[in-house]
Amino acid sequence: MKSPKRPAPPSTRRAPKTSAPRPTPANVAVERTFAAERSYADPFNEVTLDVIFTDPSGGKFRVPAFWAGGKLWKVRYASPLTGTHRFRTECSPAGDAGLQGVTGEVTVTPYTGKNPLFVHGPVQVAADKRHFEHADGTPFFWLGDTWWMGLCKRLSWPTGFKQLTANRVKKGFNVVQIIAGLYPDMHAFDPRGANEAGFPWEEGYSHIRPKYFDAADKKLAHLVEHGITPCIVGAWGYFTAWMTEDQLKAHWRYLIGRYGAWPVIWCTAGEANLPWYLVKDFPFDDRNMVKIWTSVMRYLRATDPFHRPVTIHPTGFKPFNARSATDDATLLDFDMLQVSHAQNEAVGAAVEAVRVTYAATPRMPVLNGEPCYEMLMGTITAPWPRRAFWSCVLNGAMGHTYGGNGIWQCNQPGIPHGASPHGGNYGDTPWVVAMNYTGSAECAHGKRLLARYPWEKFEPHPEWAAYTGDVWLPLDDAEWIWTARENPPKDAPNTRRYFRKTFDLPAGKKIASARLRFAATGHTDAELNGAPAGVGWDWKNGPQFNDRAHLLKPGRNVLTIWCEHRPPSGDVPGLLACLEVRFTDGRLLRVVTDGTWKMLKSKIGGWNARDYDDSAWPAAQVIGQLGDDPWGPITPPDLSLYGPQTAGIADTVRVTYVPYHEPIVAQSLKPNATYTATIFDPVTGRTGKKISVRADRQGQRRFDPPAGHAHDWVLVLE
Repeated sequence: MKSPKRPAPPSTRRAPKTSAPRPTPANVAVERTFAAERSYADPFNEVTLDVIFTDPSGGKFRVPAFWAGGKLWKVRYASPLTGTHRFRTECSPAGDAGLQGVTGEVTVTPYTGKNPLFVHGPVQVAADKRHFEHADGTPFFWLGDTWWMGLCKRLSWPTGFKQLTANRVKKGFNVVQIIAGLYPDMHAFDPRGANEAGFPWEEGYSHIRPKYFDAADKKLAHLVEHGITPCIVGAWGYFTAWMTEDQLKAHWRYLIGRYGAWPVIWCTAGEANLPWYLVKDFPFDDRNMVKIWTSVMRYLRATDPFHRPVTIHPTGFKPFNARSATDDATLLDFDMLQVSHAQNEAVGAAVEAVRVTYAATPRMPVLNGEPCYEMLMGTITAPWPRRAFWSCVLNGAMGHTYGGNGIWQCNQPGIPHGASPHGGNYGDTPWVVAMNYTGSAECAHGKRLLARYPWEKFEPHPEWAAYTGDVWLPLDDAEWIWTARENPPKDAPNTRRYFRKTFDLPAGKKIASARLRFAATGHTDAELNGAPAGVGWDWKNGPQFNDRAHLLKPGRNVLTIWCEHRPPSGDVPGLLACLEVRFTDGRLLRVVTDGTWKMLKSKIGGWNARDYDDSAWPAAQVIGQLGDDPWGPITPPDLSLYGPQTAGIADTVRVTYVPYHEPIVAQSLKPNATYTATIFDPVTGRTGKKISVRADRQGQRRFDPPAGHAHDWVLVLE
């Protein structure tokens, strides 16, 4: 349809009636089919069919019918109200007796199954505008997974799709973010985007292809049948360059007609303010795209008779939220964030982004819809998606979305997604491997813990807990090193340098902990014995990586770091680093950057292996001390963002996430009051024994980290 329009009102003639009504359970969609009597050269664009339903209470719903191919149109309808629902069709153009003025009834009976989406009804925004709930008021904690390309044929139906669904259902996921065929990371009509029936549109966007959506129905219906709410993304944002606004609205009308009666959530567009990857000056915040998608979102809200929750997915530009990806925030039912695919840098950005939108008006629920994807580029290990979950949820997010690299692109064994339009490759790990990344289970552990409490009443209280001392690894004895003192012009190309330092662990000593911190002027990637140890680029704060002991080996070890200096930053290139190993007897081994490190200007195969012979490598040059100009001091990260995060209900329950295996002090307790304390392991999901503790006269209580591991931990106080 070239321009979506309202059908003509029904004629006064006696309308033909359909066959006897077919009962449907409450909240379960029923489908009715209508056959045109006329033939149309271009049925998708020539015919607009609406079906007006009247429920037993007198409420009216104008439901878009969707073209099903040939001379057939279908309508889907669902309601929580039992009883007889009557309908009448309205068609433009009028006069087709098969489509115009057709009347009938649908009988809705009580639902007797166990699917929570039908028992409790579809998901909606709660009255407090802070969380989601089912239609009957049952709180809904969003635990989403990212299957952007899940409707393409690389995630095969039925075998592959059902296998991944079963994995997520078992873990407790209840939302899947999935795109309706107009994908990111590829050209339009790229064969990689097809499903078993081809593409969602004919080339040139002349009309929708119903067969594509017939195949998509099977996958989306399977999610719903297993209690998972599809969060349907209409299209990736840059399709505004290839489709007209009217075509995008027609696309959305079709999606509403096809899936609006199902328990779904709408995401108007993905990266709605990011243009096509290869345009001049990419990336940038494209406000013309925002204008178009704002208009489409307004149309979506006006057209959907079921009023499913609506949002839009932003690009990872500060402030990282959906509010910034639309010209009218009142069109949003909830705010969706995309922060950055990073490690330490993503933590502070996510906490700030959640806090900003939590405090903003209009008030609405918020969640991080695209956090750092586990194993993206092979470097984002499970602790970072886990930390993203806790950092967001305990600062006011009403849930969280996880992403596993290999799943969002649906890499098939032997058939990965492959290169992006810009030439890069995010990784080839198959989805069947990625679905078992530990981060997905760890996010699910967090959901299960919070579900034990009235989490929907939690409020963030970062002031309720703090570390007892300084947790930052000192860099005092480390020196700035590089190949030489350089100050390249801003238009010079990016350059990489490769650094190695071998060291031996004393025989017979047991390691208690190991932590790494570095500052380098550009993208920096560290490995211990060839395993990822840390990635960062915020050299002014010096990103820190605790819990590195498991990467060390008896005897000989190697710390390797490569840095990519980017001259447009104006920074003088340099690397400052320290690895500190603490043994159980209290002694320390500190490996710091100095003139004994080896360096190269180009990468050599096997350079990061601990048995690699680097004797022929030249020594790195010491170019400065900590605090020297032009770098100045390294300022520790803001502990309000990177320290313990707490949420709860005053005088009832509080949950504190502690990122480092360090002692904390719980604050703002009732003086001299007794509490029940429990330690929760966010990695294994195990809960420790409940112990009785007492606050001091100042309303404080110290808690030491649990024995038996060196990673993050969670404290529950009741």
